[in-house]
Amino acid sequence: MNGHGKVPGGGGGGAADGAPLRLKVVSSFKAHANDVTSVQWTGNVMASGSADKTIRVWKTGGRSAGQVELHEMSYSPMREHYYHVQCLHFSSFGNTLATCATDGKVVLWDTLTGSQITAANFPLPALMALRCCRISSDSRLVAAGGDGDAVALWSFDRTQGLTLLKVFHGHEATITCVCFSHDGAFLLSGSSGADIRVWDCRGLQDHALCVWRDAHDLGCTCMDMAAYRVSISNGDAAFHVATGGYDNTIKLWHLIAGKSAGGRSSSSAKFLPGGAPLLGHSADICSVRFANQTKLLISCSSDRTFIVWDPIRSCALKRVGPLTKYARSCCFSSDDQYVMAGFSGGLVGFWKILTDGEEDSAVQSITVGRDSTMMNAGRAVPFQFLDDTNAPEEFLCPITQEIMREPVVAEDGKSYEKAAISLWFQKHDTSPHTNLPVRSKVVLLNLNLKALISKWSLLQERTASEA
Repeated sequence: MNGHGKVPGGGGGGAADGAPLRLKVVSSFKAHANDVTSVQWTGNVMASGSADKTIRVWKTGGRSAGQVELHEMSYSPMREHYYHVQCLHFSSFGNTLATCATDGKVVLWDTLTGSQITAANFPLPALMALRCCRISSDSRLVAAGGDGDAVALWSFDRTQGLTLLKVFHGHEATITCVCFSHDGAFLLSGSSGADIRVWDCRGLQDHALCVWRDAHDLGCTCMDMAAYRVSISNGDAAFHVATGGYDNTIKLWHLIAGKSAGGRSSSSAKFLPGGAPLLGHSADICSVRFANQTKLLISCSSDRTFIVWDPIRSCALKRVGPLTKYARSCCFSSDDQYVMAGFSGGLVGFWKILTDGEEDSAVQSITVGRDSTMMNAGRAVPFQFLDDTNAPEEFLCPITQEIMREPVVAEDGKSYEKAAISLWFQKHDTSPHTNLPVRSKVVLLNLNLKALISKWSLLQERTASEA
């Protein structure tokens, strides 16, 4: 999916001075039966993991007649996990994919054949839900963490499989994110207990090399490390790290490797704030990802918005949303020309980053199909607008903030999605709207509202098809 023209900010800082960043939604399709929890894109291979327990893998084909072809691999979907897939991550060359799930298992896949290379359960006595996993840049290390308040580190070889090197202890809450430095010397981990820790991947020391205890007031949710390094005041080069939290804030950090007397890297590090906090979201941050070739950062949040940032200048370049769906994960394509996102309801969406002078009408569309030989054009899919739907507020469930399909009226007089309010009442005896006790949990189908939503949806589809 190599694009023409230069991505804003290419080769230098963030966006070019005075050049506004523009995004145009080009396609979305239903990839899974349940929420998409994680998306990844490297080279011409992309993958998505879902709460439906499956992993899907696509490969980009050629470009013809203004269309980018996207083919689902013949072995996709892959089924090995028996609970929600929480996270997935490609090796640098895209030939290996690591996945982890609530079942406590880490699986490594061969993306050429779809076969399982190796798998390992988290090395704790009790079954533990895993929340995050990563492969190091050289593909020699794999890390994972989750509800067991510990981080596991394995060495990986395609013939030998996974060999446990270390279980790092120190966090006092669920591990929500992990990230390797690009030289594989350090492993970062963040937790719902608000702390970030840096571990030694070479000396495998028991204690963390450095700890920032109050990184995010309400806990850390996600993290990523840039492909570039930044120069700091004393002339050293630092790894650039971004973290998101339940405090609705993205923070930037510098990870500085220590040096021995001979000037070589040693098993020591400093972890320090690396810029002003990025403020713009109004709810917890679900995902942060650096671009691959440019100095850009993208984030998505439970407020149903995306923001593209200039992490060098600590400023927002473009905000998208609010959308009708919650975005759980986002990433750039390898050439930074596209943005991929996974949504609630099983949707995967794509945006094109418009280059200077590029018109909306010139943007390629993306077609999707299944063809293991990657020779034929993919099957076009119905286009679903994720941007600017402007759904009336009364059409949105107060719990899920999504357009209702089966609206029902509860005792408090509010309408809710039937499945959402049923699940709420299984755990609560109060109204989700007023937080007051309810006398009855009986709900009634709101036929009038359902008819209005159906009429409005048909109008949106007709408008989209005529556009």
